[in-house]
Amino acid sequence: MRTVEIGRTGDTSVADQMAEMREWLRAEGIQRLELQPVRILNASVRFHATFATLEEAERFRRRFDEESAGGRA
Repeated sequence: MRTVEIGRTGDTSVADQMAEMREWLRAEGIQRLELQPVRILNASVRFHATFATLEEAERFRRRFDEESAGGRA
């Protein structure tokens, strides 16, 4: 099992961000073991996600982590 914590910021609601993540996971054929918001401060949200493999965790992190995506909105 591999767990990542990613950061997201912006005006999108937590529910909309989670829906976007779930849709991407479905499209990529990746099963998450867990996905939940863990910290919500002002407009900054941190998500905790657990996957069966390191590869799946890294693909998710690269796609959704604001820091690794260079501030992707």
